[in-house]
Amino acid sequence: MRLASFRATRAVVGSVLLFVVAVLLVATLMVRDGYRTAVANSEGQALRFVAGAEAAVNRNLLGVDVLLASVDSLLGLANLQRDWIDGTLASRLIQGALRQNLLVRHVALLDDKGQMLASSDARGAELVLATPPNFVARALEQVVAGLSISVPVVNFSSSEQVMYFARPIRLADGSKVLAIAEVQVSLLSSILVQGVDIEGLETTLERGDGQLLASAPAMDSLSGTLLKPPLGGRNPLDGATQMPARLSGVDALVVQRKMLYHDILITASIPMDTVLGEWRRESWLVAGVSTAFVLMLLGAGAVALRYLAQMAQAQRSISQAKSTLDQALESMESGFLLLDAQHCVLSWNRRYLEIYPWQREHIAVGIPFETMLTATSRITLPQADAEAQRQWVQDRMALLHKRVHSHERHLPNGHVIEITERTTPDGGVVIVYQDVTHIRRASAEIEQLAFFDPLTGLPNRRLLSDRLQQAVMASARSGRKGALLFMDLDHFKTLNDTLGHDVGDLLLQQVAQRVSACVREADTVARLGGDEFVVMLQDLSPHAMEAASQTKIVGDSILAALNEPFSLNGVVYRSTSSVGATLFGDALQSSSELLKQADIAMYQVKSSGRNALCFFDPQMLAAIEARAELERDLRQSLAVGEFALYYQLQVSDESLPMGVEALVRWKHPTRGLVSPLVFIGLAEETGLIVPLGEWVLRTACTQLAEWARQPDRADLQMAVNVSALQFRQDSFVDLVRTTLQETGANPERLKLELTESLVLDDVQGTIAKMRELKALGLRFSMDDFGTGQSSLTYLTKLPLDQLKIDQSFIRNLGEQAADAVMVQTILGMAETLDLEVIAEGVETEEQYYFLVAHGCHLFQGYLFATPLPIEELEALLNSKQIVA
Repeated sequence: MRLASFRATRAVVGSVLLFVVAVLLVATLMVRDGYRTAVANSEGQALRFVAGAEAAVNRNLLGVDVLLASVDSLLGLANLQRDWIDGTLASRLIQGALRQNLLVRHVALLDDKGQMLASSDARGAELVLATPPNFVARALEQVVAGLSISVPVVNFSSSEQVMYFARPIRLADGSKVLAIAEVQVSLLSSILVQGVDIEGLETTLERGDGQLLASAPAMDSLSGTLLKPPLGGRNPLDGATQMPARLSGVDALVVQRKMLYHDILITASIPMDTVLGEWRRESWLVAGVSTAFVLMLLGAGAVALRYLAQMAQAQRSISQAKSTLDQALESMESGFLLLDAQHCVLSWNRRYLEIYPWQREHIAVGIPFETMLTATSRITLPQADAEAQRQWVQDRMALLHKRVHSHERHLPNGHVIEITERTTPDGGVVIVYQDVTHIRRASAEIEQLAFFDPLTGLPNRRLLSDRLQQAVMASARSGRKGALLFMDLDHFKTLNDTLGHDVGDLLLQQVAQRVSACVREADTVARLGGDEFVVMLQDLSPHAMEAASQTKIVGDSILAALNEPFSLNGVVYRSTSSVGATLFGDALQSSSELLKQADIAMYQVKSSGRNALCFFDPQMLAAIEARAELERDLRQSLAVGEFALYYQLQVSDESLPMGVEALVRWKHPTRGLVSPLVFIGLAEETGLIVPLGEWVLRTACTQLAEWARQPDRADLQMAVNVSALQFRQDSFVDLVRTTLQETGANPERLKLELTESLVLDDVQGTIAKMRELKALGLRFSMDDFGTGQSSLTYLTKLPLDQLKIDQSFIRNLGEQAADAVMVQTILGMAETLDLEVIAEGVETEEQYYFLVAHGCHLFQGYLFATPLPIEELEALLNSKQIVA
């Protein structure tokens, strides 16, 4: 065995090493080939570039040469002498010829002494060229007329580097003149590049001795200098050479070509970093992949070696397996029994005989399992006859044919045994016997905790919901009614807070006992939590009225029992409860719906004085659902902007418009125009009045700012109602200040209307906040004055500007003398306190004349105008038909 393991290990190691060497060899070849390919590709790219650049530069230089040569025929110089040349005419003709060549800036004609005869420049013979020293003389000395090219020089008139191209022309008398062209070096550089984008490319136009004429990128500092080494003696067909770049000197591939014109070269240099950049990345990739392969091979070899080691270990472990298995079976907490395909015993453990001690005298290898079951039937079914015991054995044997099966047996000693049977591949059966007595007892305790209240022992909400749902279905089938009583102890929180939770728990336990004593055994008493109890009555009369009467009898009995005094740790305590009731049985209703109905009825009792029973009225639910729907619509409308401001005019006793009161209206898409009486109270309760109030204030201030730009509206005042909740916001003053700043409204035209209840809740805090707002320039009016708890004590402290007499007093003028006296009193008090007074709700002329007669000067009501949208209000103001 050891020799075979050694051979296998050697074979694995040899194979892995062979594969590693192969991978490394392939990687090396790929890197070498990649290097050659990268250099060849870059060399080809450089050669193609130089060929194109050579053609472009040759073409442009040839164009310059042709242009200069054409000056002879253009001016007819071969038939002229120096003095016969007309400079003005010659300059004009040269200008015309220059338009055909975009490379040349100027073309000029010089005599043999370098004097300017004519030029393409507008200055004509006045043009000054910046030719290098001796360039003109050398160009004129040529025996055979050809193109001379200067070194780059700086033209100081344009501050640019230029080069000069010159060609001599012989006159009729044998003397010479020189046609010379000025070319910008930057244009030659752009021709060199040809728009090609090669990373790091350097290209030059130079002489054979290395003198730099033009380059890209442009290197003005090197223009005219000698680049080393000179390339004039090299064969241009040698291809690319790895050498320093012509401009930067970095290691590069350099390619050169000779131009048409003598001793002019064009070169291209591609840095080796660019040439080998992609090759280096690919080399790293190859190296990474090769490393990964090598690691994988080494890993696979390690795994294989480990596997071989494990196989060897497994072989050694097999010999120990049986003894270990036997020990494990004996140490199991569960009983174990193994049967063969014929259901005869093969093996068992100690725990099995502890569970079935009577089997000690029967068990043996090869004994049929049916024989053992027969012995068990006599012990576990001692009262049954022989036929019943035999039938039990047959039923038990039938279970063995199921592939996987689990069941429980209760032994005479009270233990519960869970028996799990699984078939083996060869048709045998493995049977495991697990003592689950403690688990079943724990489950029973958990069920008690899950479905019953631990304090009172009553069913909890979960069990109640289940029983209630079953009761509803049973009532629907039988036609008999059922009822649900929802009870809540009155002032239970006070008891907890004063005497402690221990005493509160004692009260809940005694309440549970008393309520349970008032109902039948078939009925259910449950505790939902806190001080809430529910009683479910079943099998009541099929007639609703009679069932309600039966329910009321039980409810009254419960109320009477709970009204009796309780003894709580020596403390005598009297308690009451509120009971809501609802019937069920007419339709299939959910338990949550029934509990909701009974809860609503109970809260109706709470609101009516407590200690009573009230049946659920569907109108209660309808009202609650309608309120909930209204609240949803209110939130949505506030989000999408379905509110509008209406304005009710306020006029003087001379029928002049003095201002308006901003009144919010709700334009609901299906409800239509909703009155504030419907939604303002709900907005107050839900807190939506705060964002709604902010919108009203901003809209009103925006309108004030609009009126300020109209001379006939600029003096109108805007009254805005402020809710108590909105006014008490810590940020209210900042909100008003910000709104005024952002809208541009005049604060002196804004009047905030407060209610007496708002002021009385926190007089000092209200006064402080009013003074902050007064500092901004705002005015204040006391709305609905006379309906609250008005007193001169706080009225004299408040920084008020106006009192608004409530319309309830105005409405009864002429009908109730007390209201007339109240109005006169308010007017007199306001005059004493130097406060302005406005009467709202003025609807008749009699009311108006009474108020005028007693000193009221401002009015608001239907007699003058109803609340109007801004368009109709503007139309009314324009008509000037406001009369009392």
